[in-house]
Amino acid sequence: MGIVAFWQRLELKTQFLIIAGLVVCGSMAILGEWLNVQIAANQLRSRAESGALYMEGFLARHVEGSGTDPRVSEARRNELDDLLIGTDLARRVESFRIWRHDGLVVYSTDKSLIGKTFPSNAIERAFAGQVVAQLENGHNDGDADSSSPDRPLLEIYAPIYRSGTRDIIAVGELYEDATEFVVQSDRVQRRTWALVGATSLAIMALLFLIVRRASNIIASQRTTLKLQLTQAQALARQNTELRKAADKARMDATKSNEQLLNRIGSDLHDGPVQLLSLLILRLGGSTSTAGTSRTTFDCASDVKESDLAPSHIASQVLTELRELSTGLVMPETEHMGLEAALRMAVEQHEYVTGSNVTSTYHELPERVAHPLKICLYRVVQEGLNNAFRHGAGRNQRVSASADPSAITVVICDDGPGFASGSANQRRRPLGLQGIRNRVEAFGGRVDILQQIGLGTELRIVVPLESNGI
Repeated sequence: MGIVAFWQRLELKTQFLIIAGLVVCGSMAILGEWLNVQIAANQLRSRAESGALYMEGFLARHVEGSGTDPRVSEARRNELDDLLIGTDLARRVESFRIWRHDGLVVYSTDKSLIGKTFPSNAIERAFAGQVVAQLENGHNDGDADSSSPDRPLLEIYAPIYRSGTRDIIAVGELYEDATEFVVQSDRVQRRTWALVGATSLAIMALLFLIVRRASNIIASQRTTLKLQLTQAQALARQNTELRKAADKARMDATKSNEQLLNRIGSDLHDGPVQLLSLLILRLGGSTSTAGTSRTTFDCASDVKESDLAPSHIASQVLTELRELSTGLVMPETEHMGLEAALRMAVEQHEYVTGSNVTSTYHELPERVAHPLKICLYRVVQEGLNNAFRHGAGRNQRVSASADPSAITVVICDDGPGFASGSANQRRRPLGLQGIRNRVEAFGGRVDILQQIGLGTELRIVVPLESNGI
């Protein structure tokens, strides 16, 4: 666990360099070993071929007979002794032997070995036409009596061919002093390892420079990304502040609009309404019918003569002004819950029109932003007014519900419906376009569904996000 924790604390570039260093060193070690083995094998093969050429060129002519019975005559032995014993060549060649196929020593510079048999796999391979070479310390011919100094020797087995042919009649073996060969081989190995080591260091240095450069680039990019992230976060905070400011401005505008409507309604009630009431009294008329008259003047040909009397006209104007001022003046709902405000709108409609409204409320939030509460109050108010005027007030229904994301209000009736943009609709202070404007100001939507003979449904969906308290 300590090693794992230590490893995890290292920087990414340090981890990469460690892993890359291990991979490079391991790969170069394998490569260096392989090169040394190949070089040593090639050196050994070269010396073996040289020895084979020596035996074939200088010694093969001393062997007579056939492949099954090679012989070295006495005269030839003396010539070989003179050549190989006590001469400068003898200082390089430890010993020399000629073998028969069955491992019998036909000739040897060590006279005690002549006539003895030492079967060997190397002899079999040499009789098959191969040159066999191996590096060893001292003789390794199975002779218990053989005593040679413990020094490196190069043992070479080479086929001896009948003169003028490629028939192998014997195998020559020589032990050559390999001290110089070993020194040279060690020198080549050291140089090989030095080259491999230098190459490994160069690769590691190059990797270090690349990683350092990449690390600098990554650090620069990371700094740039952090700066961009900081700027993006600052922009996000600014956008949030701007959105909050826009929401507040929208709420304030809605509140100001309602205050203006309330003031206009109060001014109408306290000014023109009072003056018209006084005018009707002076004309001798009555205002008792002002709250129930529903007569319009769109069809002048159907109006009775008596309806054109000044007192009747004044009563009609008074009724319209009262309805207008009543619709404009907003009741005190600031300290009410949303459900209570919607219930008030429904009850006020029932009181004014004398009709019945079926209402249901489901999981409405107890508190919402006051401008949103006013918006929904006005929507219910105008929706029921339209249902009463255009649907004859048949089976009026109001349904209000909420979920964590939005408030949904549905107002419907079973009347014949109405034509968009009708004259009555245009005369209202708050028509369908007014409903759309109010709802869309809060990010909501308005859907109107009409079916012939099945009435009209007005559906309003307002999101709660950004419309909270």
